[in-house]
Parts: sequence; structure tokens; C-alpha cells
Amino acid sequence: MIRAIGKSLWRFTTPFLKHLITGRPTPTLSGYKITHRCNLKCLHCPYWKRVGGESDFEGVKRALGLLRDMGVKILILEGGEPILWRDGAWGIADVIDHARGLFPSVCMTTNGTLPYGDLALDRVWVSLDGTEEIHDRVRGHGVFSKVWKNLETEGKRNSFISFTISRMNRSTVSDLLRILKGRVAGVTVQFYYPYSGLPDPLFITAAERGPILDELMQLKKEGYPVANSFSSLTDMKKTRWKCSNELLANAEPDGSVNRGCYLKNRGPSVCEMCGFSAHNEISLAFNGNMESIMTGMKIFF
Repeated sequence: MIRAIGKSLWRFTTPFLKHLITGRPTPTLSGYKITHRCNLKCLHCPYWKRVGGESDFEGVKRALGLLRDMGVKILILEGGEPILWRDGAWGIADVIDHARGLFPSVCMTTNGTLPYGDLALDRVWVSLDGTEEIHDRVRGHGVFSKVWKNLETEGKRNSFISFTISRMNRSTVSDLLRILKGRVAGVTVQFYYPYSGLPDPLFITAAERGPILDELMQLKKEGYPVANSFSSLTDMKKTRWKCSNELLANAEPDGSVNRGCYLKNRGPSVCEMCGFSAHNEISLAFNGNMESIMTGMKIFF
């Protein structure tokens, strides 16, 4: 156990040490949108509406190699629904097996409607947008019950919930965390981003986020499974917080790879509207915030 903890600590702190020595941060976290295809049509998601080719298995391996060569340590496979990716006999399990030879931490986000327990992932984020009525209003009738069944089947060890807070579900924050307590490894929260610009009926302004973040911190103090650090939740109350976007790299379904903001080539980037908490957390960590460093270790390793 001690040896495993030491190995995780070394893998996670290596990028920090390199940053301190060279003064030049390298990409550490990557979101690879391996496909835009999805079996749902969620109200808040722009990606299932997008068309364009996706890479075959050789193209996927090339993109993964580029990300590894850039210095990426944490890979998150995304979509669309990444489980739907396929190239003939090759499926997402083959992508994961290949990625495990390149990255210390291989993770995935999923809408949770398809089984994922047999995939050799370090972490899985399952999207839940509130309690049953609200979640199904966002994602489709009967979706919540499918997700809940898979959460119960797959167990809580590596299952995190990704909760995107919008104007539609902001009132369900405490209710969702209460029903998830003891059922998942943790809940990471972020705020909905208006990809098509404003006005957007789902968008919560930075000024309006304060009470929600205060509620999340209180629930965390009470033992509910909020995985975000207190430091990050506090920092996100600012109208604009510091983002070290040079720590990020992204890949698209066509295999193209770029460095920088998650929104690069995906939508207009307006920092004052950003609610991507993972970017806030990693920025705090690389600026020496010990709580964010420990949170990153717990979440990704």
C-alpha cells in the first residue's frame, strides 16, 4: 500500500518538479474527444450536433502518441459518448489498453447509460445533472434510471460523478449530493459554459455562482462527496480566476491535437464565463496550492 502511494505521488509530482526546474510548464491534462457520436441529445451539449470524421485506430494511436510526446500524464477520453467509438473490430477497450502504456492515468467521461465496469480505466466520470426529474429533462426520459442501475452495478471505487451546474438544475445541488453519498467515490462540479454565446437560458453568471459555491463548501464540510478542493471552490467565486492553460492539451475526433484552452477550436473562449473547475484546480496545483495537489492525486490516481 505504501509503495503504491509512493508511486502515485511520484507520477503526479513529476510535472510539478519539471515546472519548478525549467520554469516552462508542459501539458499535463488532456481531454481527447474521440468521437462526437452519442446515444443522447442533451440540452446543454453542443457536441452531438457536430459532424465530421473520426480517426481509425491507427489515427487514434498517432494522436495518443502526440499527446504523450507533449508531456501529458492524465488522459481523459471524452465524446460524444466515447464508448461508441469503433473501427471495425477495434473498440474503446483497445484504445484504453494502448493508452495505458503511454499515460500514468487513463480516465473517461461517459453519460452512464452503457456498461463501463469492464474497461481498464483509472477513473470514470459519469454525468448526472440533478435528481431524476431534472436529469431526464436535460438528457431524455428514462435516462436517470439507466445511469443509476449502472452506478449500482459497477460500484463506487473508481466512479466519480460529473455534475454540470446550470440554471435548470441549480436547485438540486444538495438533493443530488445527498442521494450520492456512499454510492460514488466523489462528485466533481463545474458550471455550464454557453458555447453559442449569450443570452443563454442555462448560463449562471460569475456573480450568481457565489451562493452555490458556498452551499457546496458547506456540504463538503458536512461529509458529502464534493471532490473539488475548498481552495478551488473559493477561487471560482472570482469573476475571473487565473488559468494556466499551457497545462492543457486537447485532441479532436479527426486526430488533430492542440495545446491550450479546452475551448480552442471548440467554441468562443470568454474567460469571465468559464466554469471548468478542473482547469482551475490544476492551475492552483501548479501554483503550489497543496490542497489542490492532494485533490488531484486523489481524483486522478
